[in-house]
Amino acid sequence: MQIEINIPAPCEKALEILERHGYEAYLVGGCVRDSILGREPGDWDICTNALPEEMIAAFADYRLVLNGLKHGTVTVIIMHTAIEITTYRIDGEYEDNRHPKEVTFTSDLALDLSRRDFTINALAYNQGKGVVDCFGGLEDLANGVIKAVGDPYKRFHEDGLRILRAVRFACVLGFTYDERTKDAVRDCNYLLRNIATERIQVELNKILLSPNVRQGLEDMYQLGLYSYFLPEMCHTYGFAQHNPFNCYDVFGHIVRSVELIEPDLTLRLTMFLHDIGKPFVWEECFDGNDCFPLHEIPSAEIAEKFLEQMHYDKKTSKEVVKLILAHNDHILDDDYSIRMELNKMGAESLGRLLQVKIADMGAKNEEMKSMTPFFAQLRARMDTIIARGDCYQISQLAVNGNDLRALGYEGAKIGEMLAYLLAEILKAPTLNERDTLLEMLRLG
Repeated sequence: MQIEINIPAPCEKALEILERHGYEAYLVGGCVRDSILGREPGDWDICTNALPEEMIAAFADYRLVLNGLKHGTVTVIIMHTAIEITTYRIDGEYEDNRHPKEVTFTSDLALDLSRRDFTINALAYNQGKGVVDCFGGLEDLANGVIKAVGDPYKRFHEDGLRILRAVRFACVLGFTYDERTKDAVRDCNYLLRNIATERIQVELNKILLSPNVRQGLEDMYQLGLYSYFLPEMCHTYGFAQHNPFNCYDVFGHIVRSVELIEPDLTLRLTMFLHDIGKPFVWEECFDGNDCFPLHEIPSAEIAEKFLEQMHYDKKTSKEVVKLILAHNDHILDDDYSIRMELNKMGAESLGRLLQVKIADMGAKNEEMKSMTPFFAQLRARMDTIIARGDCYQISQLAVNGNDLRALGYEGAKIGEMLAYLLAEILKAPTLNERDTLLEMLRLG
């Protein structure tokens, strides 16, 4: 079967220039895989038998970025697009489960493809030759299989992150594993100890945001990966929740709640970590049910430590911890209660919290699932309050610190009186008029 790939103009130009100078040139890796699957490629990479100095000469009329020369990569700027072009290469021995000790250039495309991680990524393409498939990648794409190129144990010892990448590709693409590759993932999982947490974070994020996120989260447990970057998650698997609210163990609830919430990283991290502290606070209640009092506190503590270790940005970490701490809060369906929550959380965070509660309830038993419309109703009430312009923060009061100074208030008393006014306005927002507030202050 002839496969045609629609190549972006900058890449097409790069291929044409290399071929015009007498060199082989192919699209390679993920862009070929995704194009065949009908997915939009994120990056377009090119490989060639031209040596780096030959590439520099061929693209003498273009702006070049040369910080990848050590690995044979020249970045060419064509039509305002950066195109990475790399000489065919053979990797030497790996000494740190990530980097080869040395790189040797080769003129053989098959040797270059043989060093890649999975068969579905070891595909090359140009318009003259079509798809070059030396390792059965097309068949594995058609059958939906993640299979290592050659010996999976060797591939994973070269770069331990490939263990997590196997799970990521499986859940992002909805694929299964070749059995030998799966065995090697399980047997080599300890190699994740040697991987920088920033690299693990990148793969975890892609798993969390994938359309088959539950598959990815369950695979990471079954393959023993959590032990090496989030050991607390191991305690949740099989940890029963015998009570009137739940029908899954803690892990089963977590993965279903992640699946139910929209693919936003902050929200999915929140659901991933929101109940992780439950096994550490379990108690048997007076009625014989399982109880997890204040489980949001250890969950937030574990989350904060994990997010810091994985080098998540402070804004994301702070919001995730805030949502975990609030996910068990009881919110009443009346305007005053919603204004109080808006004051406590802020509009953006409260909107997220209501999404968290909907996913949390949706991952419990049928009685709890029936409560999800209630939180949708709270969201509608919140939107109405905001649209109406109700005051719920000091900055929204019709007076400010300067007005209080004009009345003779000083120092900490200004803050106290603004807080007093806000407390009154939260109860009766129609009082938020400048003259009314000034009169309240005079009566003070």
